[in-house]
Amino acid sequence: MFSPRFALPACLTCLVLASTPVLADDHPMLDYFSVSGGVFANSFSGSLRADGSLKNSGTTLDFSRDLGEGGTRYLPFLNVSWRPWDRHEFEFDYYHDSSSHSRTLDRSLEFNNQTLLVGTTLKSDFTLDAYGVTYRYWAWIGDKGAFAVAGGLQAYSFDLKLTGTVTASGAGGATSTSREGHAKASTDLPDPSIGVSYRYQFEPWARLVTDAGAFKANIDKIDATLYNFRLGVEFYPWENWAIITQYSYNKIDADVEQNRFRGNVTFRFSGGQVLLKYRF
Repeated sequence: MFSPRFALPACLTCLVLASTPVLADDHPMLDYFSVSGGVFANSFSGSLRADGSLKNSGTTLDFSRDLGEGGTRYLPFLNVSWRPWDRHEFEFDYYHDSSSHSRTLDRSLEFNNQTLLVGTTLKSDFTLDAYGVTYRYWAWIGDKGAFAVAGGLQAYSFDLKLTGTVTASGAGGATSTSREGHAKASTDLPDPSIGVSYRYQFEPWARLVTDAGAFKANIDKIDATLYNFRLGVEFYPWENWAIITQYSYNKIDADVEQNRFRGNVTFRFSGGQVLLKYRF
């Protein structure tokens, strides 16, 4: 399902395409400007612990086992790259995921100061927006290959809503009677990344693309570790048009101690991508 948030970057990209002149191809393995769109067969897995007011009090929810939210889903994917100067390149990518599932709990769960009871039918609604902004400096450019050092920011904005039979802690530690209730956890997880990139032009019609990065940082009460990797081949049946087949892997593990959310989040995104690319 396409998100309305996907439409704005796409419209801006079309405007840039219409106003950008075609430039000479001095480095065949690099593009001046490109836009790619297609499908990301995302195999998602992860876990989340929402502590509420007491640190480490939440139960770690497994997205597949407890919520039925794991597995492969086919997501729209957008990528834009721009190299305004010979060795300096910027890249932006975005994808959106949303799903709803129901699952009968086989154990009780603590989630944001509420207890979700064993045996309840738990309904979960999950949305995620993933953004990536990368800068590359192409330190070495040869006849067919190029190597870059890269730095950037990966950001994940998620929202998880749960509905089921709950008990909630009352005043003085008393427990309320069971009732149908709702619980929610949401936050933004920005994390910097540093890495390397390599491009190699096998033939005029085929190019190797690979990127890898990682970083660990504690910023604004978010202690996160990030890994990312991409490997693919671009096929050019026409000079400016390409079909991209590539594999992508991203993982973030974050301990969060903010007012909006306290707990731990681990997300893993991996899978193949098939994209249609137009380049200058």
